[in-house]
Amino acid sequence: MMNIQLIRASREQLDTIMDVYIRCKKDLDENGLLQWNDEYPSREYFEEVVDNGNLYVLMVEGEVAGSATLNEWQSPEWSEIPWQLDDEWVIHTLFLDPLQQGKGLGKTFMGKCEELAGEKGYRSIRLDAYSRNTGANSLYEKMGYEYRGSVYFTSKPEGHQEYRCYEKAVTS
Repeated sequence: MMNIQLIRASREQLDTIMDVYIRCKKDLDENGLLQWNDEYPSREYFEEVVDNGNLYVLMVEGEVAGSATLNEWQSPEWSEIPWQLDDEWVIHTLFLDPLQQGKGLGKTFMGKCEELAGEKGYRSIRLDAYSRNTGANSLYEKMGYEYRGSVYFTSKPEGHQEYRCYEKAVTS
């Protein structure tokens, strides 16, 4: 059985996190999924969220396999979404190393985020997913995340602006 943990990231892990992120972004870009650009997320973004304690890493056998920002911040675009739950924790910039994909780790990663949210006293999780990333959207829906509506980020390239918003109740 694999040793898998979700832990708070440290400054010492930033180079590795960036390496994994760059591999992930390259893989997404090659598949026409232009969800990230040079401005977001950037190394400065990762430095800021690690320094404020909101960056987490999925560790598989002691190696960084993925990362996510977990906090209470919500994009202003989300204000029009008809959310159903409260006491929420929000997932941002979640990514899993392409070298680790296809092993069920996406589901495990999300499950670990849900467990941590419950442990911290949150009652729900919210996130958005790039509409063309059918793999991510399918995973969230299979895991019981409810689609609440779409938002459009004008900072993204034309034709790549729609993001689907989801939420799910978690248990403590």
